[in-house]
Amino acid sequence: MNLAPPRYRLCAGSALAEGCHLKFSIRFEGRDEECLLIRFGGKAYAYVNRCVHMPRPLDCEQDLVFDPSGRYLRCSMHGIVYAPETGTSISTMCEGQRLRAVAVYEEGGDVGIADFRVSALRLPPG
Repeated sequence: MNLAPPRYRLCAGSALAEGCHLKFSIRFEGRDEECLLIRFGGKAYAYVNRCVHMPRPLDCEQDLVFDPSGRYLRCSMHGIVYAPETGTSISTMCEGQRLRAVAVYEEGGDVGIADFRVSALRLPPG
C-alpha cells in the first residue's frame, strides 16, 4: 500500500528564481483551481491562486504576486498582503486568514507538488 501522495513535477528548480512565480492548474479537492508556485527565501511554496478577501486571483489586475518590496505576496485588486512562507494574511481586514497551501517538494533539481488533495495537473503551454 502506497501512503505517499502523488507527485507532479512542475519545473527545474533553477527555472524558479527568487521572488518569481509560475502558474499552473490542478484538480484540488475535486475542483479545478489555478495555483501559484513561488520562491521566497530560497524555498518553494505553492498556493491556490485565490485571495481570502474576495475570490479573485492575486494577479487579477497585474501579472505580479509579490509587493514592490518583494517581502510579501499581494492581491492586485484590494492590496491584501500575505506572508509568503505561510500564506497568512497580515492585512488588518483579513488578518490571520490563509491562502490554501499546496504541498511542494524540491528534489534532484526539480520542483513539484506532492499533495493528496491534488488529482491532476495541467501546466501552461511554453
